[in-house]
Amino acid sequence: MSRSSKSFASLYDYFCKNDNVDLRGYNLFSNPLDKDEVIKEFLENAEYLKRSRGKNYLYHEIISLKENDLDLDEQKTILEDLAFKYLSLRAENHLALMALHSDKEHIHIHLMISSNRISENKRTRLSKKKFHSIQQSIERYTNQTYPQLEPTSHYLRDKNLEKEKRAEQELKHKRGKITKKEELKNLLKETFEKANSTTYLKNHFKDLAIEFYIRGKTTGLIFEGKKYRLKTLGLEDLYFRTLQRLEKKQERELKRARTKAREKSFVKDDKIQKRKREMENLRSSKRDKQDFERDI
Repeated sequence: MSRSSKSFASLYDYFCKNDNVDLRGYNLFSNPLDKDEVIKEFLENAEYLKRSRGKNYLYHEIISLKENDLDLDEQKTILEDLAFKYLSLRAENHLALMALHSDKEHIHIHLMISSNRISENKRTRLSKKKFHSIQQSIERYTNQTYPQLEPTSHYLRDKNLEKEKRAEQELKHKRGKITKKEELKNLLKETFEKANSTTYLKNHFKDLAIEFYIRGKTTGLIFEGKKYRLKTLGLEDLYFRTLQRLEKKQERELKRARTKAREKSFVKDDKIQKRKREMENLRSSKRDKQDFERDI
């Protein structure tokens, strides 16, 4: 799936949403575990591109294995090899981040790939024919290199590429396909659920290049030039519950801050009064001393 915004950070967060994830870099100088440095490297490379509406900055792709009986470690080894092999054919001189998810029985690798080669000012565009050829090469390589897997012929069989729908070009998952709309829904749901402040929501949606709008009774958002209704995404109730939860939390924090300020003020006043009493006692003591000396 392509993205026409510099949403490297949000995709990194999506890759790391679960604990069972292994990160690998491809042409990256940064430590894959260092989010800030990885994102910085992708953004710096993206700066070479001319800004143009609707043009891609990155690609999100997935490599998965057909369901099998191999143990988890062996599947991981095979997937990592396939990912590096795929990137050498698909994006040899591009930046890429790999995230291996093994939280489910059917493990898979997510790929974040820059749309341009390192330090180049032009986006790399693959034709359907070229992309299909790469898919065929990977399938052929898998069948030849890993006989322990059941051979597949999904890409090796003849296809009419002209009539192939775009949906069939979308990423493959365990059972079916994840569309851009579904990925957006998952990202929004995760953001709403873990949001701990309105500031977090504002900054996170800014990173995602998402703009919310209200038209009468309709609440929606604009993402990559396309409008989505929250009701259609099935997130309208969650959205308003999240706002209500954060507003109540903000009210509680404000109340605590005011209480703390009052307590601090009381303590300060008490110290002032105590100091005044001490000074008064000192002055009184001096007067008593002077009176005593005068009497003598």
